[in-house]
Amino acid sequence: MEQFRHIGEKPGWVRAAVWKTLAKFNPFEGSIPGETTVGGGSQYKEVLWLGESFAIRHFFGNIEPLIPEISTLLSLSHPNIMDFLCGFTDEEKKECFLLMELMNKDLSGYIKEISGPRKRISFSLPVAVDLMLQIARGIEYLHSKKIYHGDLNPCNILVKARGTSTEGNLHAKVSGFGLSTVRNFKQKSSANQNGTLPFIWYAPEVLEEQEQTGSTENTKYTKKSDVYSFGMVCFELLTGKVPFEDSHLHGDKMSWNIRAGERPLFPFHSPKYPTSLIKRCWHIDPNQRLSFLSICRILRFIKRLLALNPDYNSQPDPPMPLVDYCDIESGLLRKLPYMGSSGPSPISQIPF
Repeated sequence: MEQFRHIGEKPGWVRAAVWKTLAKFNPFEGSIPGETTVGGGSQYKEVLWLGESFAIRHFFGNIEPLIPEISTLLSLSHPNIMDFLCGFTDEEKKECFLLMELMNKDLSGYIKEISGPRKRISFSLPVAVDLMLQIARGIEYLHSKKIYHGDLNPCNILVKARGTSTEGNLHAKVSGFGLSTVRNFKQKSSANQNGTLPFIWYAPEVLEEQEQTGSTENTKYTKKSDVYSFGMVCFELLTGKVPFEDSHLHGDKMSWNIRAGERPLFPFHSPKYPTSLIKRCWHIDPNQRLSFLSICRILRFIKRLLALNPDYNSQPDPPMPLVDYCDIESGLLRKLPYMGSSGPSPISQIPF
């Protein structure tokens, strides 16, 4: 096992124990009974180590340029992002292995499983809003570390049941970020794991750049392009429908329409506040889109409203504040500009 080079691990992980386990049975040869594909494709495998299940991400090629990115991934820690536990490279075979926590399913597969062929709404409104907030918190953390996702879609959001909840509550974690070289290689495929075309999740400015360069490689992703993708994910959470699945346009025509401003249509009785937020997220002008700091704040407002009014979505005339939460947030940022930064504020400056 001397050819394995240790990159790093989370605090509390014992390097010698991992090394010893790799030496005892090498999971990377694909010989483990019950090995399955999980998460975003065949590069993720489930392995059993010391009685616990973990996910292994395995990729080949020139690993050396990826070492700084892998080290950064190992330093991240947040309850709503995929937890990278330790990493190793095999310099002889030019391959890399990342050991990660294992989640049950990706969001796309989970929605398909519970919505059924009739495409009924997958989640109650409180559960949908809670999932939106978890995803937003995960991306907000990544942005605070200057990491832009660039490929946010339901296949890259992993979920598992939260404790013994009978209300369908889930714990969500964002995955698929980092390792841009590997991601660019993966994006050459024509469809995502769930069979949808990948460009329906991309912001118009990203599609424009890809159209001009004729390639998805080296695309410049930004905070605002992640906000757009988040809006599309939230549309599926709220409606149970993949964006544009009812459209008669396909391929280049749909891509052109998205760049021209076409967006999915909400059902008639969609709840006002999440709908308003989603429309702000997918605005054609990136400067008009909210930051994830603001998105999290608005979603907390909505979550509180739903907690105080449990029958909100079933009432024929649900209670509404005098103004929209997005308008409240805009006014707040005009009066208190520092609320738009992700740095810590003094307690005296926090208005609520």
